[in-house]
Amino acid sequence: MESPSPLKPLTELAINRFRDVPTEPSVYVVFWVRDGKPVPIPRILGVDEKGILYIGTTRSKKGLRRRIRDLWISVQMARRHIEGKHYPHTFGPSLVYTGLHNLIRDEELWSYFKEFSIYEAEYQEKRAILEYTSRYGEPPPLNLQVGRQYFAIIGLGVYGRSRVVGELDHDLQAVLGL
Repeated sequence: MESPSPLKPLTELAINRFRDVPTEPSVYVVFWVRDGKPVPIPRILGVDEKGILYIGTTRSKKGLRRRIRDLWISVQMARRHIEGKHYPHTFGPSLVYTGLHNLIRDEELWSYFKEFSIYEAEYQEKRAILEYTSRYGEPPPLNLQVGRQYFAIIGLGVYGRSRVVGELDHDLQAVLGL
């Protein structure tokens, strides 16, 4: 696996037509960064000083490049308030639902990604969301589709009934501030 990416603005990735984004399965994180600094986000159990908006994964060989491009397209659809059309990523509708599309500018969306094997990417994403939620009392603000049943499934790992029991990757842990 390659080393993790530094944080990059999504606008920069879009300008380069996402050529700088790998195609391998990965975990990706979207941050809110204003004037070069993370925007603190109040959460139930404290303030997320890293400005984490979303944690996601890609599980296919078409991978991250397509997923990040779809996320960007969804952001642009949200900006135009396009309704009645299918958004290619949940990020756009989540921006609209939370009202954050009125607060966050395109250039303030930054991303981080780290490549994994297909199976490890899924487990690392779940582990990252679980640890974020444990720390802040709720998932990242734009991970709206993470429900209670998601955590019940992960909780089975404690009893040995799931493969999702490993540790969170150290690079992910550092970038998430966990």
